[in-house]
Amino acid sequence: MTRTLGLALGLAACLSLGCFSIRVVSGNSVPADRVAAIEPGVTTRVEILEWFGAPEDFTDPSGLRRVFADGVLLPEDVLHLPYADVLVFELTRGRARGVLLLFFNYFDVRVANDRLVVFFDDQDRVLYYGYRNDAEALE
Repeated sequence: MTRTLGLALGLAACLSLGCFSIRVVSGNSVPADRVAAIEPGVTTRVEILEWFGAPEDFTDPSGLRRVFADGVLLPEDVLHLPYADVLVFELTRGRARGVLLLFFNYFDVRVANDRLVVFFDDQDRVLYYGYRNDAEALE
């Protein structure tokens, strides 16, 4: 009987052991070479949309969320949206790893993103922009 109980406990311990690895990518790529080509006062909104596609967000996020709920937003559609004087382009990468043991568990979760925020003047030219490139570390 004790041998059967020991065998059952050993089998249960082996079945509860495991490890996992998960990778998640959300958004569109923000190419650093295209970011370097942005010139304040020269680059237009149309060029930004051609280079980076549809933005993740703009200054009226509730309006953009409504458009996403109704259908697909194309880059040229952004030209006709009100309050679109700031566009945000973002790529987020996440990675999780873990080990599940009987008496010990270990998890390592990392999230990083590339973000480009572009401000436009009243003539649809880039006023200024900000760029952060962190997602590359999680490729």
